[in-house]
Amino acid sequence: FGGDRIEIMEMPPTDKREEALSFLMSHTTGVLSTVSTEHKSRSRFVYYASDDTFSLYFITLANTRKVSDLANNSSASFVIAESDVPRTLQIEGDITDLTETATIEPTLVKLVDTLMSNATYGAPLTRFDSSTLRFYRLIPKWIRWGNFTQGHTTNEILSPIYPNPAT
Repeated sequence: FGGDRIEIMEMPPTDKREEALSFLMSHTTGVLSTVSTEHKSRSRFVYYASDDTFSLYFITLANTRKVSDLANNSSASFVIAESDVPRTLQIEGDITDLTETATIEPTLVKLVDTLMSNATYGAPLTRFDSSTLRFYRLIPKWIRWGNFTQGHTTNEILSPIYPNPAT
């Protein structure tokens, strides 16, 4: 730009795990990817709740492709991103069906509150044909936090995160 020098200010270092967890907890939607019985990837936008172990919880209808995919292969990935402040959280792990064991706990209450928060359109699930609800938990095995507002190298921008700080 005409020889003008642009200075990039470095943000002070932060605890990447806490930064990633805060990002996860401050969002309520992301993209869940599963594998079909035909070994094809399938992705869809879902509402979720989370906890401090980076586990994700979501509800879906029993007659969806998600349920069919997960019955065949419990491995899944999940991505949360924002573009105005370029950051992303990528999670891979196994999904467990909690439908039969679910209790009214804070995570489930938080998820239902999220689903019901849109006063104009209501919960997206209410727009589909009726079906039994299924409640799932994604237990992370691999997590990567990408904060593109800091750093200048891949290792400064992309950070592995461990769900349990003791590991």
